[in-house]
Amino acid sequence: MKKLPISIQTFEDIVSGGMAYVDKTAFIWELAQRGKFYFLSRPRRFGKSLLLTTLKSFFEGRRDLFEGLYISGKEASWKKHPILHLDYSLVEYKKSRDVFEQSLLEQLYSIASGYRVKLESTIIANAFTDLVKGLYEKNGPVVVLVDEYDKAMVDMLDDEKRFEENREVLRGLYGAMKGLDQYFRFVMLTGVSRFAKVNVFSGLNNLQDISMSAHFSQIVGFSQEELEENFGPHLEAVRQKFGVERGLMMEAVRKKYNGFSWDAAHRLYNPFSLFRFLIDKEFGNYWFSTGTPTFLIGLIKRQKQLPEALEGIQATDLEGNTAQINNLPVAPILFQTGYLSIEKIEYEGFDRRFYLNYPNEEVRDSFIRHILAGFVGKDEYELQPEALGLRDALREERTDDFIALLQSFLADIPARLHIPKEAYYHSLAYMVLRLTGVHLLLEKETSKGRIDAVLEFPDKVYIIEIKFARGSRIKNVKTLSRQAIAQIEKNRYHEPYLASGKKVLLFGIGFLDKQLDGRVKAVT
Repeated sequence: MKKLPISIQTFEDIVSGGMAYVDKTAFIWELAQRGKFYFLSRPRRFGKSLLLTTLKSFFEGRRDLFEGLYISGKEASWKKHPILHLDYSLVEYKKSRDVFEQSLLEQLYSIASGYRVKLESTIIANAFTDLVKGLYEKNGPVVVLVDEYDKAMVDMLDDEKRFEENREVLRGLYGAMKGLDQYFRFVMLTGVSRFAKVNVFSGLNNLQDISMSAHFSQIVGFSQEELEENFGPHLEAVRQKFGVERGLMMEAVRKKYNGFSWDAAHRLYNPFSLFRFLIDKEFGNYWFSTGTPTFLIGLIKRQKQLPEALEGIQATDLEGNTAQINNLPVAPILFQTGYLSIEKIEYEGFDRRFYLNYPNEEVRDSFIRHILAGFVGKDEYELQPEALGLRDALREERTDDFIALLQSFLADIPARLHIPKEAYYHSLAYMVLRLTGVHLLLEKETSKGRIDAVLEFPDKVYIIEIKFARGSRIKNVKTLSRQAIAQIEKNRYHEPYLASGKKVLLFGIGFLDKQLDGRVKAVT
């Protein structure tokens, strides 16, 4: 059972250390043979850094590191090239533009020193140009690898002034690549966002964006087959801990962690979450422990895009072309950062329509918790005991206590975030129901209409209908909860569950502006 390379992103360290490595070198070979300039967007913690360090070892001619891998059987020259590897984790870009420029310049000078190339310019674009030409003259065609090209911008999305300053600095750097084609053997830039490249790579017309290429959809991340072929002993150790049948466990793993897709055909695991799961042997929410960008929560709050609206969302553009950070489209940003994934693609003539959804349970449940915490002004960890209280109240059929907890969430939401519309209250109830962690179905279709929600425990099922009204229409909130139950009974939404052997509870929830009431009725 090989050691798992958690937080180790250097190909040489993984291979030399005898750690588990999923062979992606077929993609390395194809990239090296097909073209010269590439761009790849993927969410954080998805293997971009490992991809670049694998390319680095290949172009350094380190054939010894690739023994037994796909690429070792190809007729490659294994020629050693000079590598210009820019890593923004080593650059200070948050303090000021001057500090950012100086830090970036120092990294260029450090690379030059390693190859004994002399630089004199203090202008970033000129220093970069001189470095490329100097490397070429000494060692031949240059390989440029840029890790997280957009980090200095994405991390500053909540500070418009610093965002614009950093973008100008990067525009000067990447713009220097234009006209240097003859000096390059290979160029690859990776990052999270695709929107940022629009105004940064304006001069790089030959940059091939493979982010949405079906052919390269599995270049990082692990497929179900790769998981089972490469991590069998680790999976068996988890199975033994829980003492369950293998098929049952694998289905739980798939629902929890699989589902990221860039072509709607291949579903992938995030390597970081998967490794943490296999090491800890617990079904935790690991990806979110690395931090959710605060700008995402701010963007959702500003645009009042609540989570219920994000399930089954449709889009025609997933790049999000815009130069205005205050007008970023929510769907493309959530897709690029990994909070939404492509569920289906439909063509209307030559035009594509993307159907997006949360990739898996880990992302969905954790993201909703983050959004709810942002709306009610609490830390996500403060919500955990409240989530348990909500779950216990429903499990023990204390629906009055559940309504009281729901009312407290409603009271904590600032007036500026309040939207007096039915969809808003549906989303609030939806977030709270998701917070319980109980199996939940939304907008379930029946022959008589759609059930707002079905919440299913091992021994009972809640059929939930939500009603909303403004004060001018209905004066008594209890009327709404009664109407909700009456609608369930009239349309017989509960009938499919009567033969389940579980207790069936009809739960009507009424919202009258900020007043709230709940009624429950058991049926047999």
